[in-house]
Amino acid sequence: MEMRIKKRLGIILLLTFMAALMLLAQLSQARTDTEYDLLIKKGMIHEGSLKAPYKADVAIKDGKIVKIDPAIKGSAASIIEAEGLHVMPGFIDLHTHVEVGMDSKENRACLNYLTQGVTTAIVGHCGYSPWIIYEKPEEHMKRLSEEGIGLNMAFLFGQGGIRRLVVGDEDRKATPEEIEHMKTLLKEAMEKGAFGISSSRDYPPGSYAGTDEVVELVKVVKPFGGVYHTHMLKEGRDLLGAIEEALEIAEKTGVPTHLSHLKVVGEKNWGKAREACDLIEKAQQKGLRITADQYPYRFAGEGPSAKLIPLEVWMGEAAKNRQVLTSEDIRMIYDHLPDTVLIDIYTKVTPYAPLSQRHLQFVENLSRKRLVNLVTQSVYFPMYLRMGVIDILQYQPVDVSNPRLRAMFLARLENTEEKKKIYEGMAKNIERAGASNIIISICVEKELEGKSLQEIALARGQSVEETAIELGLMGTKVVPLLMCEEDIEYIMNRDYVGTGSDGTAPFYGLDDGFGSVHIRSYTTFLHKIKKYALERKTVSLDHAIRSQTSLPAAIMGFKDRGWIKQGYKADINVMDLDNINIKATVINPHQYCEGIQYLIMNGKMVIEAGQWNGTLAGEVLKLKKTES
Repeated sequence: MEMRIKKRLGIILLLTFMAALMLLAQLSQARTDTEYDLLIKKGMIHEGSLKAPYKADVAIKDGKIVKIDPAIKGSAASIIEAEGLHVMPGFIDLHTHVEVGMDSKENRACLNYLTQGVTTAIVGHCGYSPWIIYEKPEEHMKRLSEEGIGLNMAFLFGQGGIRRLVVGDEDRKATPEEIEHMKTLLKEAMEKGAFGISSSRDYPPGSYAGTDEVVELVKVVKPFGGVYHTHMLKEGRDLLGAIEEALEIAEKTGVPTHLSHLKVVGEKNWGKAREACDLIEKAQQKGLRITADQYPYRFAGEGPSAKLIPLEVWMGEAAKNRQVLTSEDIRMIYDHLPDTVLIDIYTKVTPYAPLSQRHLQFVENLSRKRLVNLVTQSVYFPMYLRMGVIDILQYQPVDVSNPRLRAMFLARLENTEEKKKIYEGMAKNIERAGASNIIISICVEKELEGKSLQEIALARGQSVEETAIELGLMGTKVVPLLMCEEDIEYIMNRDYVGTGSDGTAPFYGLDDGFGSVHIRSYTTFLHKIKKYALERKTVSLDHAIRSQTSLPAAIMGFKDRGWIKQGYKADINVMDLDNINIKATVINPHQYCEGIQYLIMNGKMVIEAGQWNGTLAGEVLKLKKTES
C-alpha cells in the first residue's frame, strides 16, 4: 500500500514538473514571438510638423517605428503607458562641441543632453576637427562605434582643423599645393561618411584663410550632397557683412549653407535681426539654400564667468614692452630643447595617451617649428590637437590675485595718461552689452549679486568704469547680456532656424577649459519649449518641436530621423510637458533637466521613468553620397 502511494506521488510530481517545463517554454516562446519590441500607448503624438498633435499608439520593432494607430493590438516586450504624456521625435542638436568631452569614456553617455531629450548631435563645428587631427576619420568613427556612445553623432570636418594639419598655424595664404592637399583630405572624410565642412571665420587658424580658399574647400562637399556650416566672419562686429560673406560662399559653391548660432550681439546692434533675416530670405528667393540655428539665451559663451576687467586693459602694453611673460618667451624656452626631450614632454601632457603608432609618427614628422609649437601649446592647453588656440596666453583668465600684475595695474591707475587709457578700455568693454545689461553673478559683497553695473554705479555715485574696476579687483564675475529678447524671438520665429546649443560635454561639476560651463549645455532644448512655447508663447509648441526635429533632419539630409513616421528610426521622446523642471542656474549649471520621462534611441530605451538606465544606444551616422 505504502509503495503504491509513493509511486502515485512520484507520477504526480513528474507530471507537475513536466507541465511547469511546458509552461515555461510557452512563456519563453511568447516572449521571443512578441510582435513588437516596444509599444507606446495613448500618447499625444507630435510628428515633427506644424500639424496638430493627435492621440495614438506607436509600435517599435528592430530599431524602427513600424506602426502608428489609435489602438494597436498585439504583444510587446515592453510597454510605455503614455496617457497624459507627449510623444515626439528625439531632438537633433545642430551645433554642439560635445565630441571633445566625449573623447573621455567618463563623458561618453552625455547625460546633460539625454536629459534634454537630445538623441543626435552634429559635431565638428567652428572649424574644429571632430577627430584628433592625426587620426583618420574612419578610425575615429570605428572606435566610437565599438566603445559605445550615448548620442547619435554626425560629423563635419572643420576647415581650421584641415588647415592646421596642412599649413600649421601660420598667418598666410595657403599655396596651391596646400589647397589641393586640404581638398584631398576633405574628400577622403566625405567618402568615409562626413556630412560636410564647418568653418570659423573668426578663429585662427581657419580665419587666416581668405574667402576664395574657403570656397575651394566647400566645393568639395557638393558632389556628396554635403552641407557647409559657418561660424561667420566678425559676426559680433559686423553681422550683416558676415552674412554677406556666407551668402557669397553659398552662391559660388552651390552648397547648402548653414549659419551657426545666429544672433545680434551688442546693445548698439540690437534690432538688426530683421535686417539680417531679410538678407537671408532674399538669398533664399534667389534659390540659395540658407538655414541657421540659435541658442535661446541673452548671454554668450563667456557670460557665466566673464571678468569686469578685460585682458587687454589689465595687461596694457606690458607684453609689448616685454614686462611680462609672453607666448614667444614660452616658445623660446622650449625651443632650446632637443626633439627627443620635446617629444618626451609631449607624451607626458597629451590626454591622447598612450600614443598610438600613427600619433607618434605624426609628432615625429613635424617640422622643428611645428613640434616646438605643439609641445608648448599642449603644456598650457592639452586639447590643442582638437581645438587649440594660437596665442597660448590668449584665453588665460585675468588673475587679479597675481601680485606683480596687480601692482602694475594699480601703478598705471596713478599715472594720468595710463589711467585715461584704462578708463577708455573699460568704457569700450562695457559698451558691448551696456552697463544696465551687465549683471553681477558672483561677488564677495553678496548684496550686489543680481544687480546691474549701472545700478551699483548710480548707488555709489561713481562712473560705471570706476565701479567696474573696483568690483573687478575683488574678483567679481558677471553675466553680460549681449543679446536682447526681441532679436532672439524674431530669429526664433523664422521657419528656417533650428536649435543649436553650442554646448559641451563637461566633466560633471567642473568648469571647462574656458571658464564656467554655460547653462545651454544642460538646458537649451527644454528651456526653449518651456519659456518660449509654453510660457511666453513666442512660437507654438509644434514650431518649437519642429525646430528641434524635422527641420534639423532636413538641413543635415537625414532621410530616416526627425519624424514620428512609419519606417523611421525610433528616436523618440516621451515628455511630461506639465512638469518640465529647468534646474540649472548660471551659478550652478551642472543640474540635469527633468521632464523627459522616456527616451528611446534606435529603438532602445535609454531613459525610463525619468532615469538613465545605463544604455549607450547612440550610433555614428554617415552621409550616403547623393546620386549625381
